[in-house]
Amino acid sequence: MSSSRRDFFKKLLGTGVVVAGIPPACAPNIDPSPVLDVPTPGADGIVSLVVQRYPDLSREGGSVTLRFPDGSGQGNVMVVHPSADTYAALSATCTHVGCPMGFDGKEAVCPCHLSKFSLDGKVTNAPATVPLKTYVCTYNAGTQVLSISLKGGDDAFPTVEDGKLTFKFAEFPELQDAGGTVSGVPSGYGRTVSVFKLEDGTYSALDAVCTHLDDDACVARLDDSLGGLLCPCHGSMYTKTGTVTNGPATRDLKKFTATADASGVVVSIA
Repeated sequence: MSSSRRDFFKKLLGTGVVVAGIPPACAPNIDPSPVLDVPTPGADGIVSLVVQRYPDLSREGGSVTLRFPDGSGQGNVMVVHPSADTYAALSATCTHVGCPMGFDGKEAVCPCHLSKFSLDGKVTNAPATVPLKTYVCTYNAGTQVLSISLKGGDDAFPTVEDGKLTFKFAEFPELQDAGGTVSGVPSGYGRTVSVFKLEDGTYSALDAVCTHLDDDACVARLDDSLGGLLCPCHGSMYTKTGTVTNGPATRDLKKFTATADASGVVVSIA
């Protein structure tokens, strides 16, 4: 085992993460992707890399993990280079027990328990069951600049405009009825937002990314049988107003101000 892998597993075990069934001396020979510290992205959410400046990324089969400053609200992103001018970007934390991801030249691989993911984020090998989040990237072969969009969203979901999300009742009629909900990723924010009409007629709007790992792939979603939100990664639970009710998460979900009139609901994204 390389010294970098030995150090990685020492640090992992030192944080209390249990690497079940894989002693450090015989762990699979996959390293976490090398870490590249980058600044907080601007308002457009675009991160641009001149690929040739980073040997770990410029070689075919290479990869790097982009690490953003604490408090930026952006989880780590792994950027991989499978072939020629092809690149992909995925969330860099395994959805199984939260280990940092590596790349074997074809797939994203977790060094801890050998969970594997295709480049579109889908699980191809257990024990992980929740896909990784993917990000749109564009490579300009002429300038050798790779641009990664961290604030892209769902086409059928509203876009953040002037710091607000607007849900017209004509387009989202479910928000007119108590118990109604909508959830999706708005362009201009890049993380899952869930909006609920509560039984008392008021509205709740949340950033639904689970606060346990704060990784964009682990999203708490409404579970009707529980009457609240459940994270599929590690079982954290929250009320529809964002209060954590079951760990391992210890922090509430981020809340947004939501107001309504006769035409719809407006959510202030801040």
